[in-house]
Amino acid sequence: MAIFGLLTSVVVIVIASVMAITNPYSKMNPTEPPVIHDNVIGLGVPVALSSIVFSFSGSVVYPHVEAAMKKPKQWPMVIMVAMGFCAFAYLLIGVAGYWAYGNQVVSPVLDSIPTGGAATASKILITLHVIIAAPIMLLSFYLEIENQWGINAERLGKKREFTIRLAYRSLVVGIICGISLAIPYFADFLSLISSISCVTMFAILPIICYLKLYGHKIAPWYEKIWMAIVLIIGIIASIWGIIDAVKALIKDSHATTS
Repeated sequence: MAIFGLLTSVVVIVIASVMAITNPYSKMNPTEPPVIHDNVIGLGVPVALSSIVFSFSGSVVYPHVEAAMKKPKQWPMVIMVAMGFCAFAYLLIGVAGYWAYGNQVVSPVLDSIPTGGAATASKILITLHVIIAAPIMLLSFYLEIENQWGINAERLGKKREFTIRLAYRSLVVGIICGISLAIPYFADFLSLISSISCVTMFAILPIICYLKLYGHKIAPWYEKIWMAIVLIIGIIASIWGIIDAVKALIKDSHATTS
């Protein structure tokens, strides 16, 4: 599933980037005024910070990936290459999309590229990617709960264990799908959750836990400076993102009632 998810992501990024570069807004709408490119959009910074952190928040599965490696000592290199590839992929599609469509770009960027076979294929692939990647992101949650409840082959037997795992995990996926469909303004709600949980889990808690486990004396001065920078950015991103997401939710609710 991980390999399929990787391949679909690469294909979608290539298609979207090529389509954006070869079909910019000026070509698709020759009679419209040219698009505007801003160096910085101040109002978008809070959501951008929380979204960027959310984009790299695969840390929930990192311990299980490292534990499953044949050579766990190679984990630092693995995570460095993985994060580097993710950063390159995000930059590629982000730069291509904003260059081509400027202030007229919509989210997701696949809705900006011309309709047709390529766009349809990209949407199908990204949908399959989300469906297939979701169980991987839920793996840590599954294993923790199953460990607490004693769901294992030694205690229940292989057939009963499989049946209970299948029913329990399917129920969790169903509940998550139901929640995502039932909650209005899900995009803004997701930004709120990202600001609260993802930023905390990815940028704040790792440093606090590291210092709690090993103490501040073990880290050289340059690492302390780097940890301080990450903590400050994480706290600012979390608070700023929460405020911005709450404002967006309030605006959405007022728009509905009016």
